[in-house]
Amino acid sequence: MAAMARERKPLAVALAVALLLGLCRGDVVQFIFGDSLSDVGNNNYLTKSLARAATPWYGIDFGRGMPNGRFCNGRTVADIVGDKMGLPRAPAFLDPSLDADTIFKNGVNYASGGGGILNETSSLFIQRFSLYKQIELFQGTQAFMREKIGAAAADKFFGEGYYVVAMGANDFINNYLLPVYSDSWTYNGDTFVRYMVDTLEAQLRLLHALGARRLTFFGLGPMGCIPLQRYLTSSGGCQESTNKLARSFNAQAGALLARLSSSLPNATFRFGDAYDYFQDIIDRPYMHGFNNSRAPCCTLGRIRPTLTCTPLSTLCKDRSKYVFWDEYHPTDRANELIALETLRKLNITVVNNATSS
Repeated sequence: MAAMARERKPLAVALAVALLLGLCRGDVVQFIFGDSLSDVGNNNYLTKSLARAATPWYGIDFGRGMPNGRFCNGRTVADIVGDKMGLPRAPAFLDPSLDADTIFKNGVNYASGGGGILNETSSLFIQRFSLYKQIELFQGTQAFMREKIGAAAADKFFGEGYYVVAMGANDFINNYLLPVYSDSWTYNGDTFVRYMVDTLEAQLRLLHALGARRLTFFGLGPMGCIPLQRYLTSSGGCQESTNKLARSFNAQAGALLARLSSSLPNATFRFGDAYDYFQDIIDRPYMHGFNNSRAPCCTLGRIRPTLTCTPLSTLCKDRSKYVFWDEYHPTDRANELIALETLRKLNITVVNNATSS
């Protein structure tokens, strides 16, 4: 036991010194909370989850072309935003290789496919991390790092980090809009959005209490235009009622972020909004370099909806010309445009213009 204690002490001192030197240089990391639009592999370790990107052709345009837990052919919006800001990519919380040194150098991604602001969202998926659960895991990370590098160094580390929260679509798609959930008949559209925003406020206040000072919340896109929602209409058009819910949520969430940023001590809380731009991509795909904004690139012939991309699926000829990868999620190319627009509207300077996978 004494030998083990002696081994831990030099490690703790080394990490603390490295941390302080890194922060003096301005090196910071990200802590990402989200759903399948930000998941980089957590759900692949939830073996009972029905929301996993563990099969081909997910990840075909990323690294070695193998599934990596991203619900996309390539990068997520969070990947690209971080890359453009010159930040390291945060690994999945459940990655078995995650250790104190990795957390210090890269941060952590807690995002989980199917996750929602509300705990009850996506319960049909069996396993997923809600935002409250992700914050609980973050608290565990804080306790772990305090043990490794000491409370003062850990508090400085977490206080200097960037925080990204990207949630809300599942609360509609896999909760309120499905009559099997009690929320769908307990609330109407207005009261449900209010319930979501009130819950989100409590969660963001909790993150601030845990040290988050620089936080960006990514708003919803026109979720009534995802291929699955189009397929459920007789005309194949966007479901305007669903888009209206997204716009209502964005308006109230944006106001919440502004209010928290002005009232919480030392907080810079910002709302990332690319709704109108994404809608324009969908409405005028050719103006943005796409030729299809209605159907998913990865399909099982005429059998729809298949919900996820499967090993039996076939791919479109040119993935860069499709806005949507599967029934729910955008392609790498669409994610890149959305990320760049988000950065532009936030007035964040791009420091890394590379397009790495």
